[in-house]
Amino acid sequence: MASKRSPRQHLALPAGLLVVVLALATAASAQNVWLDASGDPLPFQEDASIMEFLKSAKVTSEKSIGTGINRSVRVTLEKDGVRAHGIFREVDRRERSITLERVHYQLFADSYLFECAAYELAKLIDIPRIPPVVSRTIRGRKGSLQIWLEDALDEEGDSFAPPSGLAWAEQLWDMYFFDNLVYNIDRNAGNILVSPDYTLWMIDHTRAFQFKYSLLNDRVVRVRRTSWEKLVSLTEDDIRGALGGYLTPAEVGSILKRREQLKEHVAQLVADRGEGAVFY
Repeated sequence: MASKRSPRQHLALPAGLLVVVLALATAASAQNVWLDASGDPLPFQEDASIMEFLKSAKVTSEKSIGTGINRSVRVTLEKDGVRAHGIFREVDRRERSITLERVHYQLFADSYLFECAAYELAKLIDIPRIPPVVSRTIRGRKGSLQIWLEDALDEEGDSFAPPSGLAWAEQLWDMYFFDNLVYNIDRNAGNILVSPDYTLWMIDHTRAFQFKYSLLNDRVVRVRRTSWEKLVSLTEDDIRGALGGYLTPAEVGSILKRREQLKEHVAQLVADRGEGAVFY
């Protein structure tokens, strides 16, 4: 959500920094401070307040974003003297059967609804790495509206140096775990942002939640214990209650199936390496 960042810059993010994971000391990541259109802190910082602003603020301008294929628009929002930016996505494409990059998908979807579903699911399992987002209709167009990250870092710049390699790696592991759970086929270079406190933000989930029962890839090697415990403790009703307004029954069913796959995968990791080497 910062136009100055190029896809090439994003691609350098995971590989370059994992090399220094063991060389830096552990440090807790600070809470991100959301900024207004002028670069000053918003007068509200809680997710609920930001979401209320996104729902009710007046849209005063729109600007198409040149990258991506999901018809993204940067909007300017104003309410009660507060002026901030958001990103509006209105894509809602569905196919009964399609092959993309030699992978076949049934009931394929590319939908703005998945932005809200991803945010709600990430909250449920304690991975607060998705900027606040709401569903909203703007000038007759239904879509998702997400707060804009004004201050994204250039991870290829000389000053890009996370204070803790381990804390950074844990955020990457969170992302790999989440992407496998939601079967996100579009975690490309441009869908990761980093704020000045070195918080990794996952954006653009319109191609997540595909109708697949298998795991996405083999990147789940370590798992945050709190997230794992919350995921396995969720009932089917919990998941359907939180996500049913955004996902079809088949899409929710796929999450449940992938949770079972993750249980088997993590159990094997623990058997092979021990809990201490798997959970953090």
